[in-house]
Amino acid sequence: MPFKKPQHKKAQPVVEAPSRYGSHESMVVDQVTIGDVEWVSLRDEKGTYNTSRDRLDTGLADPRRYDSARVIETPNTLLKVVK
Repeated sequence: MPFKKPQHKKAQPVVEAPSRYGSHESMVVDQVTIGDVEWVSLRDEKGTYNTSRDRLDTGLADPRRYDSARVIETPNTLLKVVK
């Protein structure tokens, strides 16, 4: 009878964020001002994305975060929602 080889699962990296769809101050990586608009770069479970500062902590979903055209930079990363 053949024996199965034990499969070892790799630990997945975890990114913590206050919500699944909104952009929050705790996710900010970098910021830059272009003209009158202040842009921020944020990191979530899919990688980094850019949005304007007025989108942070509004309680609404950020269209730039859940955009389906975004390139996923960090596959197999889990999101842990922390309140």
